[in-house]
Amino acid sequence: MRGLKTYYIKATELRDRFQKAVQRGNTSRVVSSLVKPSCLIVDEVGRCVYDRPCTDLFFDVVDRRYEKEGPNAMVLTSNIAPSGWDEFFTGDDTLLCALDRLFDKASVFVMRGPSYRGRELDTYSVEAVPQAVKVRGIQPEGM
Repeated sequence: MRGLKTYYIKATELRDRFQKAVQRGNTSRVVSSLVKPSCLIVDEVGRCVYDRPCTDLFFDVVDRRYEKEGPNAMVLTSNIAPSGWDEFFTGDDTLLCALDRLFDKASVFVMRGPSYRGRELDTYSVEAVPQAVKVRGIQPEGM
């Protein structure tokens, strides 16, 4: 309604996009496209491993968005604390520099509890207890 653009991408899709950009030699175009939106949402960070070139491109996106004038928000979702992201991003201090920029002006929300996705889940408990039941008038076969 206010003309602000939001772009949503899963971390695995972002990694794949970075890898294709490196292969095709159009990394600056891909980075620029991710800097443009007023809000960039990267979902499920930590679900895949970023090699060195992809980690560098991730930093480039974060760095350029950090310096960007005007409306600018970046939302990262993960089931893993940022302190554990070094397992998924390859590079010396590249991830540390990206996190430094991300958390400089950040609001961090930590949510615990049951999953929102399972809110309508019906759970049934079935208990099987072996019992001997006498049924009148029925003789077992062979008797």
